Amino acid sequence: MKYLLLFLSLPFYGQILHHQMLSSQGTTKKLSNGYIISQTIGQQSAIGNSNKDAVVIQGFQQSLWSSHIASNEKTEMIVLTYPNPFTDLVHFQFSNPIKDEISIYVFDVSGRLVHQQKGQSENAILTINLLKLPRSEYLVQLRSMTMTYYTKIIKI
Repeated sequence: MKYLLLFLSLPFYGQILHHQMLSSQGTTKKLSNGYIISQTIGQQSAIGNSNKDAVVIQGFQQSLWSSHIASNEKTEMIVLTYPNPFTDLVHFQFSNPIKDEISIYVFDVSGRLVHQQKGQSENAILTINLLKLPRSEYLVQLRSMTMTYYTKIIKI
């Protein structure tokens, strides 16, 4: 029984250490054939393509997304994002109706703008279609005259 308890506690301890990792920034280069190579060490990683340009990301990518998302705490607006993860449509439900036009910006893990549109919320819900984006993790910025909101979404 003593050995079983030790065995079960090791993976959990490994997860704690994983989330306390430090970061060291690397480099990003665009090759003559159009490939973008990004090399860093940090907490986030992905390999995929975006906007028809191949992207190869080596190591772990450290992002500033958490600081953007933390800025939501300064606003009185509560936004529910669903479903997340999503396949093609993602909905944003606002605690208060927004009558202004909403600018929608979607960024990939490298910080590149991959989708931009303007929209209106209906019954305090904004729906956007991201069918053409590849499977990945994205940062979304919603901006109107009265609010700016950031969230992370995952396309599966």
